[in-house]
Amino acid sequence: MKLADSLIRRAGQYIIIQLIFKLLGQSLSLLLPKQKRVIVGAMNGNWHGDNSKYIHEYITDFHPELDMVWVTRNKKVKNDLNLQGYKAVYMYSLKSFFYQYTSEWGFYTDSLYDLFLHPLLSYRKIKLIALRHGRSVKRVRFARKGHKISRREKAERLLETKLIFRAISTSEFASDMQEECLKIGRHKHIVTGYPRNDRLFNVDTKLLSDTSSLVGSDDATTILYAPSWRHGREVTKFFPFIDKNYKDLNSFLKARNIVLLLRPHVAELMASTKLRVELNEITKTYSNIVLADHNLFPDVNTLLPIMDGLVSDYSALYHDFLLLDRPIGLVPYDYEDFKKKNGFLYDYFAHAPGRIIKNQSNFYEFINEVKSGNDSFSKNRLLLKKLIHRWTDNTACSRVLEIMK
Repeated sequence: MKLADSLIRRAGQYIIIQLIFKLLGQSLSLLLPKQKRVIVGAMNGNWHGDNSKYIHEYITDFHPELDMVWVTRNKKVKNDLNLQGYKAVYMYSLKSFFYQYTSEWGFYTDSLYDLFLHPLLSYRKIKLIALRHGRSVKRVRFARKGHKISRREKAERLLETKLIFRAISTSEFASDMQEECLKIGRHKHIVTGYPRNDRLFNVDTKLLSDTSSLVGSDDATTILYAPSWRHGREVTKFFPFIDKNYKDLNSFLKARNIVLLLRPHVAELMASTKLRVELNEITKTYSNIVLADHNLFPDVNTLLPIMDGLVSDYSALYHDFLLLDRPIGLVPYDYEDFKKKNGFLYDYFAHAPGRIIKNQSNFYEFINEVKSGNDSFSKNRLLLKKLIHRWTDNTACSRVLEIMK
């Protein structure tokens, strides 16, 4: 009985908070005049990265006539951007409130938390362009099968969909998949390509130097191991093999001058102490296995151009990597669980763009393919690339800008 009373009180308190936020947001929307300004944010306001980062830099550098403001919850991000000459504001400031409630346009990747303290405090007159975090093979949000979103998240997502003016994608096929997940109306999806993929065709020389220092060599073959976020399930297992042997793996890598970079999803790394301890122990013990987390590399797409191969599972990252036409290995160790709880937007195995890795022996086979430059999956990659990518150039940013015009 006490538990029931407690839940009822909490529900009542949340409803009251919702009403207060809603009234405050609506009042600010009415009182402050709308201006030709663009606010931009990403990754729930915590990082300067993903598609938002590249459209932000592009518009600021090449279209200064547009008033572009980055909104963040991270003071370091705000200070760093200010030092680089970009306009950025701390989300918990009065200046941020002014920019939020007078801007005509908003660019974001993940959710309304990218731009506002809370979805209920969002500016109802703003026109949002959803740059998205990438479209993967797995069903998410409203397209999930058994793993449903909470009532609170559903309410916040429905509010978000009302404010979306356009959502960008990489192909008509990707737009169809995206609509299944977002439910915003098929007409709102527009094929521009992702701004973040513009940089795949331009290697960052400074980052190349930084990475060389990290791996201890400027001529090593580099492979990125970056699994997908498992969204509330058991934390991702790196090397989920019965024959797992780190010492043998490290010797194999070292003999071939190969460095393996481990990059867990930031949400899992922040939430799981066990995962942090495990990865720190592995990367400190073995010379050719290194941690490439968000503190070192806030934006994974800056890493992709200098990687010789990619290991993933269901992440949208391997869709981006298709543009480079380099070997991809897949470790779908919990495929059945994903199939049951999420489901897939297309036949995962029929369209697999690389080797399916089931054990450490398969992992070695993939590594040898990367090292030799000869793999038998180039045709598979090309077929999937044609489905996922309409554009294979570096002008996505300019196409996104056309939406505003």
